[in-house]
Amino acid sequence: MKTRLIWISLLIGLTSLSLAQAPKGKGKGKGRQPTTGPGEQQRPYQDLWIPPLLTGKNIDLSLDKNRKSFWPGASTATYGYDNAAFWGPTVILNQGDAVNLRVKNNLDEVTTVHWHGLHLPAAMDGGPHQPIKPGDSWTSSFVVKNNAATYWYHPHPHEMTQKQMTYGAGGLIIIRDLIESKLALPRTYGVDDIPLVFTSRRFYSNNEFSFEGDDDKYGDYLLANGVLDAQVTLPAQFVRLRILNAEIERGYDLGFSDNRTFYVIGTDGGLLDKPVPITGMKLMVGERVELLVNLSDDKPGTSLELVAYNEGQKFGFPGSEPGRGGVNGSLLNNLNFRMLHINVGPKTSQPITRIPEVLTHNRFWTEAEVNNRRSLAIYKARGGSTFSFDYKPFDMHTTNHVVKLGDVEAWTIDNDRTFGHSFHIHDVQFKIISRSDGPVPAYEQGWKDTLYAPSGSRVTFIAKFEDYASNTDAFMYHCHMANHEDSGLMGQFLVSKDPSALKRNSAGVIEFRQKVEHPLTPSMMSKIERQAATPAPAFAKTDLKGNALSLAALTATKPLVLYFIERECPCARDAAPFMDQLQAACGDNCTVVGVINAGTEVANAWIQTVGNRFPILADPDCSIIRAYGAECAAYTTLVAPGGTIVKTYPGYSAETLKELSAQIARLSRSAERPMKLDNAPQHLVVGCPLGRASITVSN
Repeated sequence: MKTRLIWISLLIGLTSLSLAQAPKGKGKGKGRQPTTGPGEQQRPYQDLWIPPLLTGKNIDLSLDKNRKSFWPGASTATYGYDNAAFWGPTVILNQGDAVNLRVKNNLDEVTTVHWHGLHLPAAMDGGPHQPIKPGDSWTSSFVVKNNAATYWYHPHPHEMTQKQMTYGAGGLIIIRDLIESKLALPRTYGVDDIPLVFTSRRFYSNNEFSFEGDDDKYGDYLLANGVLDAQVTLPAQFVRLRILNAEIERGYDLGFSDNRTFYVIGTDGGLLDKPVPITGMKLMVGERVELLVNLSDDKPGTSLELVAYNEGQKFGFPGSEPGRGGVNGSLLNNLNFRMLHINVGPKTSQPITRIPEVLTHNRFWTEAEVNNRRSLAIYKARGGSTFSFDYKPFDMHTTNHVVKLGDVEAWTIDNDRTFGHSFHIHDVQFKIISRSDGPVPAYEQGWKDTLYAPSGSRVTFIAKFEDYASNTDAFMYHCHMANHEDSGLMGQFLVSKDPSALKRNSAGVIEFRQKVEHPLTPSMMSKIERQAATPAPAFAKTDLKGNALSLAALTATKPLVLYFIERECPCARDAAPFMDQLQAACGDNCTVVGVINAGTEVANAWIQTVGNRFPILADPDCSIIRAYGAECAAYTTLVAPGGTIVKTYPGYSAETLKELSAQIARLSRSAERPMKLDNAPQHLVVGCPLGRASITVSN
């Protein structure tokens, strides 16, 4: 068994530094002082790392393995996006933009990337239903609809989230909008607008991370942006701190070492109506907050600390357990510890010296607008150590709730008396309307996607489920404490236009299958080989825009690509952007036409979800599909000018797309134009069977 790294081993040869102490006074702490964490007095400060920015409408990310030295002489295996030694770049998005976020998985294991807090289609959400295999890429395409705020991205693979987050995978997302951009707020990234991601880690004696489930839910060493004992120099003016609690489980009771007042201006999903002055606040796993801190009266050369006042918290507060060892132990438990050392520097050339009295005018949903109410109870398993919702173990293949598109719902999280939990729901931003343990704090009365439910309490929020519906792609809700999430404290829900139309099994449960690999059978290959060099079956139909399309007209002078679509198939959706890219690359030298096993209404909805530009023929009776012998989604048939089948591809991959492009160039006697295929699968992906709904609600 590996031996834990004890903190004394970090102290050898390091200089002594003292932690600034909080003066006694009124308000937060009432004389409490931030005690030094393990070894803090002997370790030197390290400069805070500011993640680089990624901007634009088309953004590429890669998740990579790396190594990082957290202290001199140590080397620890880590994960990071875009080769970061820990964490990843900050992505800047603008409200209203149509964006494409492409992620390449350079790990040796499956991952996903969830866009935490963003409102987007479930198929683009990056939850456990959108796995990215080693070496593969995945693209999430959506229109940015969220308000200006601080969001984040992180892995969300089923039962592997804690490990990948422990290794350091994650990054911030900053969304900008017209309302926020007109306010006189600090906005110079890395100067007076500072990203702060806090978490803690436990190490083995060989300097590697320990991530053994519940035994490692609390780290022993606090990291700020992946830096141990971080310090930063901030100008003597108002500064903006964008703070994320990225712990596995620990919560923070935030304040400053001198008990100063600071201002909350934003929560998870947007600005508050007005700045809220406070001296302390709780921030739980997954939550974000935007603070304004006034350093105008601080002399350059002085310093202060951002502190977690975690000593003496109520029972169930994550990280308040006594003891330094065992399952619940940590060197930081039940302590007030420094999170960031702040040095005050000179003002910038254009300092912010006062803040707006009004930030925005939020329109929150009210009790009077509620269409439906739900309650989720969190329980510890009878006779066990894991938690679940309503005593139901999480099942990736069933949906726990169905919400009607457009409904305003009130959800109550009813937590038992075992422990506090951090609840997160995908898809929506909500407004907390009540807490059984007291009034909703003023700083919490904004848009949220994550909330803290103390032990023995009930919390109710209201949200509207709008824009995106699917009978097959689920959104998740779960405890954001990664060890709880991985062990089953999770559920999922569908947003449906017509919940009554969903089919249930004999037990009354709605089932659906996650995206699976479909086999390439010998019979498929035999049929494809026999098809080559035979006349293509004739058809004449009207596309969804009313244009008459026929085989004869489409192949009169140039090749035709027929792309077959199963209306519910994730693979068909994933391949569609490549068909658009093929059409764009080949231009007038070919025509790409989709054929979907659905009527006009469903076909139009598919286009709205996927956003493809190539024309589509609705084929509800599957007459064209059967005529061409297309067995699965993503079947692609190339027809030469004059109407002869050249080749049929039973799926798609980077290799088949390259071959298809080369064939079109040959048939059209034109130069081959390159396609960007970095995010295309390296192995052949065969879609769902056509003529029947394989990824649909089962009988």
